[in-house]
Amino acid sequence: MVAEQQTTEEAGLAQESTVPSPGKMLRERRESLGLTQQQIADKLFLKVTQINALEEDAVDKTTSITFTKGYVRNYAKQLGLNAEHVVAAFEQYHTSVEPPAKLQSFSRRVAKQTHDDRWMMVTYIILLLIIGGIVAWWVQQPSDEAIVEAPNLEKIKEEAANTPIPQATNRTNSGVLNGASTNTATSTNTGTDVQSTALPQSIDGNSNVNNSVVPSPSNSQGNSSNTDDESLPPSAGINESNNLTALVSDSDSGEIRLGSQVASNSSSSGSQSGAVPISMTFTFDDDCWVNIKDATGEAIAYGVKQSGRVMEIQGVPPVAVTLGKPDNVRISVNGDPVDITAFQNGQIARFSLPM
Repeated sequence: MVAEQQTTEEAGLAQESTVPSPGKMLRERRESLGLTQQQIADKLFLKVTQINALEEDAVDKTTSITFTKGYVRNYAKQLGLNAEHVVAAFEQYHTSVEPPAKLQSFSRRVAKQTHDDRWMMVTYIILLLIIGGIVAWWVQQPSDEAIVEAPNLEKIKEEAANTPIPQATNRTNSGVLNGASTNTATSTNTGTDVQSTALPQSIDGNSNVNNSVVPSPSNSQGNSSNTDDESLPPSAGINESNNLTALVSDSDSGEIRLGSQVASNSSSSGSQSGAVPISMTFTFDDDCWVNIKDATGEAIAYGVKQSGRVMEIQGVPPVAVTLGKPDNVRISVNGDPVDITAFQNGQIARFSLPM
């Protein structure tokens, strides 16, 4: 059995060796017809190098085997040969690539692609971490507007705190009146003691003058609250009599001057308390810090006013106004617009209303 199989294989190999190659058949047929490779290439629309490769039984590995079979079939038809016989010889002559090699190449490609995919995944994760860190850093950064506005607001508050606040005239006058009444009562008592001891030694028999100038202790203590009314008549008496002026001591002079000052303050207090409040309207085109106080010392408005706000207030004039950003504020008093362009220079403005 083994000997027979070996004999059959040897006969097959001998038969294969006797069968001419497809390239040789094509060359012999072309030469018998007296045609050149260039003529065949022009008819088949191929290159001369491709015709030469077919006749040399050379297969271009970059070209598919199917296309090469097509070229052989067309070449055989052009020469009048049996195309199927030539193609069969081509398939028998050229062996195909072994499948295991293809499977091994595919497995390598899959392994390499898997390795590359893992590295790409690591790269994507690193990029996401970097982008997330940049976004977190950007969110935590304070805005430029907040950085610029914070020092300005602190500066405005500091300057406003250092701004002198006008005191109420009524409160000042009341303090002057109270102090004047106390001082007058004290000076009256002192003057009484001095005059009661000095006058008998310097002047004899002038009882009328002493009675008109020196008040009794009971009257001074009982009428200390009405010192202003009692201090005015002696001043008139001093102006009329030269002898009486010479006898009045320095304490009496001080009492008279204090009385006149209290009277003037009382008159100014009465005129201030009768002032009519004014109506003011502030229109803010942008955020602005304000500090507004009227003549009584009452804080009418204070703090940061938002953009677009229209603030209507009333106060006793004169009204002290401090504006952090006067460029963005419009003011009207009792319905009449107020011109504050002189203060709109980008600096803090301080002025009084009405202007």
